[in-house]
Amino acid sequence: MFQLGDRVVYGIHGVCQIIDLEERQVDRKKIRYFVLEPVDQPGARFFVPSENPTALAKLRHVISKEELEALLSSAKIQEDHWIADENRRKQRYRELINSGDREQLLQMVSTLHHHKQEQLAQGRKFHLCDENFLRDAEKLLNSEFSLVLQIQPTEVGKYIKDALMGP
Repeated sequence: MFQLGDRVVYGIHGVCQIIDLEERQVDRKKIRYFVLEPVDQPGARFFVPSENPTALAKLRHVISKEELEALLSSAKIQEDHWIADENRRKQRYRELINSGDREQLLQMVSTLHHHKQEQLAQGRKFHLCDENFLRDAEKLLNSEFSLVLQIQPTEVGKYIKDALMGP
């Protein structure tokens, strides 16, 4: 499972390190918590109950470089899944952001980049809500991928874009 010192991805909060295991008294019951510190926010803390399946479902190990490379080379990532109905698109993208599913987030990023290029080529604006979803998805991915690739978070976007669309 998870151990003290592990680096994990915690929901929408990005990469964290397990810095402590702590027991706390809650309603006359002792509960053991993983204490997480986000790598990009030293001093901040998240307490995740170690026996709560819902909370633990938001914790996952950081992807390996080999897994990342395989994911980026997957043809499935490059499939365009544009949802024309704005309300359905917003709902789906919120679900994806909250899920933290790397493959689906990469697919969403790829789809949004393609759509953005199409819009700009037609002299049209890219919707602000789509721009926000793109930024949020990239932020989640950048947190983890910069650690895995040992590059700066600001370089990850170009790395992903090059991997998905070519330089």
